[in-house]
Amino acid sequence: MNKRKKRGNKYLVMVVILAVVLAFLVLVLVFKEDISFSPSQPTGVKINVGNAIPTIVDLQPIPNVNLNPSPSTTSVTVTFTARDSNGASDLVDETALAEFTNAGEQTRTGTCSVQSQTQKEKTYQCAVLMDYFDKSGGWAVNVKVNDTKLVSATSSSTFIVNLLRDISLSSAIINFPSAAPGDFNIISTEQTVITNNGNFEAPPGAIIVTSYDLVGEVDSIQNIPAANFKAAGASQADVCGQGDSLIHSSPKPIATSSLSRGPTGNTETLSYCLTSVPDISSQTYSAIGGNAWVIAIN
Repeated sequence: MNKRKKRGNKYLVMVVILAVVLAFLVLVLVFKEDISFSPSQPTGVKINVGNAIPTIVDLQPIPNVNLNPSPSTTSVTVTFTARDSNGASDLVDETALAEFTNAGEQTRTGTCSVQSQTQKEKTYQCAVLMDYFDKSGGWAVNVKVNDTKLVSATSSSTFIVNLLRDISLSSAIINFPSAAPGDFNIISTEQTVITNNGNFEAPPGAIIVTSYDLVGEVDSIQNIPAANFKAAGASQADVCGQGDSLIHSSPKPIATSSLSRGPTGNTETLSYCLTSVPDISSQTYSAIGGNAWVIAIN
C-alpha cells in the first residue's frame, strides 16, 4: 500500500515538472513569434537649426581724442568683437563698420578689418578719420557687422574729443606807411588774418592783442605809445573811429572780432590805426623781440 502511494507521488511530481517545462516552451515560442513579426529598423531623426542672431560681445573704450591742427586729420582706432553661434565664418567682413555721431556734426565713418578670429568670434579693428574742426565734447561711436542672412549685430558707446585751441597768423609784422609828427588816423598797410586751426570757437572779444610802445631804433628814449593805436575786427569798418584802443603791456580784447570753427569761415581779419603821431624825431619806431605785439585767444 505504501509503495503504491510513493509511486503515485512520484508520478505527480513528474507531471508538474513536465507541465512547467511545456508552459515555458510555449512562452518562448510566443515571444519568438512576436519578435519575428516586429523586427527593429533604423529610424532617421532630423532637426532644422535656424540662423543665430550675431551679437557684439565687446566694444573697447576709446581714450580721449586729441585732434591734430589744420590741415591734418586724426585717425581714431575702434576695436570690437562680434560673435555668431553659426560660426565666425557666418560674419561678413565687408559689412563691418564704425561711425562717430554728434548732433549737428557730420558723421565720421571708418572701414574695418579682421584683427583676430576664433571658432565663433571675430575681432575687428576700424580706423575713423576726424577733422581738426570736429566739435569738442561727447561723441557717440556705433559699430555693426552683418551675417550672411543680413542680420546685423550692433553696439554703441561714447567718447570725448578734447578742445583744440590753435591759430595761425597771415603775417608776422604790421607795417604802417611813413608819417610825420601831427599826422592822424593812419591805417596799417598790413592786416592780420587769423585762422582757426582747431575746434574751439572764439566769441566776440575772445581775440586779444597785447601791445607795446614802439621805440626809436636809433634813439630809444623816444617812442610812440601803444595807446595811440586802435584795432578792430572785420565787422568794424571804422577802425580809427570805433576800434578798441590798445594798452601798453596789457591784453586788450577786440570786441568786434570773433572766430568760428570749420573748413570755411574760420578766419578773422584785424586792422590797425595809428590815431596820432606824437612830436618825435625822424627815425624808425618798432616793437620787436621781447616787445613784439602778441595776438592770442583768451
